[in-house]
Amino acid sequence: MSDTSFTLEDAEANLEMFLRISGFADVPHLLQPLSTIQYRTMREGLADIERKTLLNGFIKAFVEGSRKRAFALSEELTRRGIPPCFRQIEKTKTKFTLNQKLDLFLYDIRWIRSNHWRHIEQVRYQRYRDLFATHEQKFQNAAEFVFYHGKRPAWKIVSSLSLTEAQQWDCVWLRSAPISKRHAATLASGKQVRRSLDEELRLVRHTKTITGDAKRATLQRRHDLWVCSQMTKGSPTETAARYIQMTGDKITPDIAARQLTLVRNSLRNNETQTRAQSEQETL
Repeated sequence: MSDTSFTLEDAEANLEMFLRISGFADVPHLLQPLSTIQYRTMREGLADIERKTLLNGFIKAFVEGSRKRAFALSEELTRRGIPPCFRQIEKTKTKFTLNQKLDLFLYDIRWIRSNHWRHIEQVRYQRYRDLFATHEQKFQNAAEFVFYHGKRPAWKIVSSLSLTEAQQWDCVWLRSAPISKRHAATLASGKQVRRSLDEELRLVRHTKTITGDAKRATLQRRHDLWVCSQMTKGSPTETAARYIQMTGDKITPDIAARQLTLVRNSLRNNETQTRAQSEQETL
């Protein structure tokens, strides 16, 4: 469903429709011409841009309010199979402006309709079904109705769209309360998990193959797999798929399962040591 190529003209034409939702930022201001360098970059297409560079460019554009550029980069990220949840948006801030919420809503919807286009069969209400319309004017009208100037809570939209848990995890804004709570719990536990993994890896002796860089790469990989496992309830197959989306690095379900076993053992050992230390201090 995603376009195989994307030009600046495409970005401007699409955004002019998407951002003409009443009550939001001034459209002529949003559609001011990009610089010559930016224009040439967009004209040449985004397909050859490195993943990390694309993600950094997207975040920069989102934070700086360059909505046209952020949207164009978001479309390319969607084309590459990188869902909104892995675009590092949450690292920018915890509270968003009304315009940013609209943009997050559009990123999520564009991902859902591109990667789960048959989900329309599960949507009960016609106005919500129109979010899957290929006619952009119909999509714009549906987006205006559904977002409702930011007055309609994300969880209500999720319910009306009948989004599955996996689809909600794909998103960054369209999430129900239970998924949002699980996500918050994962973020809260993440630092401790990283510390536990780091402490165990420090005990591994350095060799010609086990270098400091190798340890850091292992730490990052295991932490990322743990994060992905929290989104999939531990399924190795689904965790491996999430990990590929998250990092761009391929991993088999078998390797993911083995790595997750090591992570669980590490967390268990750390918990045992912490408990023993606490009991010793109370004596």
